[in-house]
Amino acid sequence: MIIHKICVRSNVVRIGYIENEKEAPREYVLKSKELARPELYKAMENIFQVMANADTCFAAVCDGEIEDIVIKYNRDNSVDNYVLAGAMHGDDGLVATFKTEKIYARAWMELDNAVRSAMKEAELFIKGKRAQMTLDIEAETPAQKLKGGVA
Repeated sequence: MIIHKICVRSNVVRIGYIENEKEAPREYVLKSKELARPELYKAMENIFQVMANADTCFAAVCDGEIEDIVIKYNRDNSVDNYVLAGAMHGDDGLVATFKTEKIYARAWMELDNAVRSAMKEAELFIKGKRAQMTLDIEAETPAQKLKGGVA
């Protein structure tokens, strides 16, 4: 399973993934109003905490969360880069949204590990191992492109 998008909001979890990547790849988007267990939310929070550690200029004046991760892969299905988006909440009540540029894999190992942890939690959620209850989720597949010819 290849996770390529994770979107976690207060009222919805949306995960884009590919199954059967070696034989007959099929892309799905799982959208659930059933919230995930705390492990997925903690993994997303941990990404922000790694980004806003004591060495960065904004660590002392705000907290925040990562809401979106978009992951790009190489041809061999290894992670090439990812883009993070979220919100920072300042001590003064100001909320600022942000979106990073591409962050290449292995450029910052602590951040890589945090992102991979969120990817693992998303995979467990898809498999039903990190759901609050039994999920009633429809996996949506994009419309199949038909190749020429007539029926």
